[in-house]
Order: sequence, then structure tokens, then C-alpha cells
Amino acid sequence: MPSYSEIKLANVVAVAGIEDTAEFAKRWNISKVYHGEDAIEKMCRDPDVDVVDIGIPNNFHLQTIITAAENNKHIICEKPLARNGTEAKKALEVVEKHGVLNCYGENQVFIPQITRAFEFISSGAIGKVTWIRAREAHSGPHSKWFWDPNLAGGGVLSDMGCHTIEAVRYLVNKKKPTEVAAWTATLVHKIKGEDNSLVLLKFEDGSLGQCENSWSAKGGFDVRLEVYGSEGAIFIDATRETGIRLFTAAPEGRSGYVVEKADVGRGWMFPTWREFETGGYMYELQHFLECIAKGQTPRETFRDGYVVNQLMDTAYEAAQQKKWIKTSD
Repeated sequence: MPSYSEIKLANVVAVAGIEDTAEFAKRWNISKVYHGEDAIEKMCRDPDVDVVDIGIPNNFHLQTIITAAENNKHIICEKPLARNGTEAKKALEVVEKHGVLNCYGENQVFIPQITRAFEFISSGAIGKVTWIRAREAHSGPHSKWFWDPNLAGGGVLSDMGCHTIEAVRYLVNKKKPTEVAAWTATLVHKIKGEDNSLVLLKFEDGSLGQCENSWSAKGGFDVRLEVYGSEGAIFIDATRETGIRLFTAAPEGRSGYVVEKADVGRGWMFPTWREFETGGYMYELQHFLECIAKGQTPRETFRDGYVVNQLMDTAYEAAQQKKWIKTSD
């Protein structure tokens, strides 16, 4: 909503959720409110709604996509597209069947530093890309449903591996890996899924993508990328080098909101500014709405989400079998 409030094309006319959404609607001046078991169906039938933005737990994604597409609504879906490749394929098929524009909500490829890195790579500034290291880590997710693989589709690999995998794909101009290797482990939290993962993506030219994710890393949100090429390198630290450093010995709470997933409110901290912008969300949604208004295919579609889900499925298989697995066509 902070992003939509600054995008001229955006006019948020309704909000729907199983739980009561009235307080949220009042805070953001949204005129129509739907809640209850049939809230999504009602909103998707609303003639004033042109685009449905799905930001709900993963187990609801597929049915919401089907309902929106059947009502001829264009769709933005927050990552991951689905809990697995099978559901993602169904999501892709339904939007293609109904001819609605579909936008895969992967914010990291819209982070300004990452899009700038893509420009450097494209211009040949670092030569041939040989190795990309992408990392996202923090101490754990916001809501309890993330911890349940039946609802989320997996653990940290499903939740955050989709970010690092797509960041690597974007920087290599969306080449598809030929092989995948992976490691997963539950090291800290008492949960059914994994709280740490490492995925290696091997490309046909021999280059490598290294995707690191953790739900047990203390110190606040950590998003970093390193890109190595035959003639140079690029280093990105999107969350810990914010341009601001704060030290406080004051009681917890006085500093207010510092950064997503901050573990403590005292000591040395790296406060964020306009996180909805620096995290790429505003640029992502601006791009999606511009494409929808013009009837154009966006940079990130459900096909990208489907590929990511396939790669995560392959990574889980590789971790279980403890070997490299070839990707499917």
C-alpha cells in the first residue's frame, strides 16, 4: 500500500481477506471491504476491479488465481507463484486460457542496485559472468503459516529461495540451469521444514549460481549479491549498507521501525529508508500497472514463477538424493 499510494496509475478500490479487513481499509482509505470465506470470490466478481493483487498465504494462491482469471481480472501474484511446480503449471495454464495479463511479484529483480547490475552485465562491463552469489537471510518469517510446509510448500527454500533463484536468473538474462544441487537443514527452529538452504545452479556455459537462504541468521534483514566475471565484479549489499548507521543505548522502542526482521532495538543498527522503494516493490508495481494499462507483457510473468517453482522442486529432490539433478525441459 505505501507503493500503491505513490503510483498515479493505481486506484485501490477493494480489499478482501478471510479475516476482517475493515481496519486495513480504513487506514488506507479503501472504499470496498470484503471478508469471510467467500471474500475473494465476491471481490473477483466486482465490476470495479480490473486487477487482483494476491498477497495471501501460498496455499490460497492457485484457487485465487483461478477465480480471478475466470472473472477476467489481470493478476499480480506475490512470490512464490505456488507451493510446487504442479500448482504453478496449473496457474500458468489458467491465465493463458483466459488471456489475462499475469505478473509474478518478485521484488528483488526490481531493486535499483540489482537492475543497475544487470545493465553493467549487459554492457559487458565485467566480461563473461562466471559465478553469482545471492544471499537472503534473517531470523524467521512474520506469520505462523510460513512454518508449515503444507501451507507454504516448504521451508526457507520455498519462502526465500525463490528470491535468490530468480535474482540469479535475471542477472544471466533468464538462462535456464541445466543441473541443480542443494543442501537443506533445520539447524535452529523446531519446525517441520528447513530453516537453512543452499542451492547451486549450473548453466550450460559452466557458470554457477549460488543461492543462500536462512531463517536463523541474527542481525536483521540481509540481502547481498556478488557477481564475478572474466573482467570484473559487482558487489551489492541492499540492506546493511543503507547509508545510515545508528547506535542507541536507549530503551527498546524509542528508535521505532528500523528494518524488516530487526532482532533488537538497541546497539548498532542499519536503519532503512522508504523500504517499499529500496526493496524494489514500488518499481515492481509501477512496471506491472504500466504494462497492464498498455496491454503489454511484463518483465516477470507467471511463466517465470513456474520456472522458479520447478527449480525449487528440483532443489528439494537434489537435497534429498544428495546429488546433482538435471533440470527438465
